[in-house]
Amino acid sequence: MTEFIDLSQEIYHRHPVYFAHPDTVIWTDTTFEDSEYIFKSQGIEEPTFTYESRTFQISEHGPSHVDSIRHFREDGTPINEMDLSQFHTPGVAVDVSDADPEGYISLDDLQAALDETGQTVDEGDTLLLHTGHYNRTHPSRAYNEQHTGLDREAAQWVIDQGVANFGVDQPSPDNPSSTYPVHTLCTEHRVPHMENLANIEKVVGAEFTFIGFPLRLRDGTGSPIRAVAKVED
Repeated sequence: MTEFIDLSQEIYHRHPVYFAHPDTVIWTDTTFEDSEYIFKSQGIEEPTFTYESRTFQISEHGPSHVDSIRHFREDGTPINEMDLSQFHTPGVAVDVSDADPEGYISLDDLQAALDETGQTVDEGDTLLLHTGHYNRTHPSRAYNEQHTGLDREAAQWVIDQGVANFGVDQPSPDNPSSTYPVHTLCTEHRVPHMENLANIEKVVGAEFTFIGFPLRLRDGTGSPIRAVAKVED
């Protein structure tokens, strides 16, 4: 039996986004009444159907998303040119929800979390960190305020394992009070990471395949993704 666990946050009008990015805005561009009028104006007095459609404005970095290397550096690979294999990999999820929102996730914290489940992080894996921040604060304003983040040693260790990708259930893998060691190291080593995930606790310790393909946005600095865990019994 196969189960798909949604690791994405819901996208809706003015959902919480990082302060530096524009709000998600969604509006109805054609109502059922509009479409009926359009048909009748074309001489179709009794349309066989009517329809509704919506339009949205959304940041590349608004909802659950991945940062491309182009986000970090001008000569970096844009999202439409990144290897899709980085977004379909074995997955490892750990629980670091005891981390201090005012502090940092250390290498000792990561190793203790892995020891708890008996897992390892291997080359080509996607590592997901359940910080608990989403569950504690979303959708309040506090979601985009203070949260924990990896310290430099822990971030370097994640990158040294050769991960294809990694992600967190909060706006950033960096503590917002820090000098952004995770983003700095991702820039240096050209490693993508995902932000604003959810439900990671549902796959902590489980064997799963991570799937989270980006949109094919030309020269994209990132992209919304539908992140899921595929779990096989």
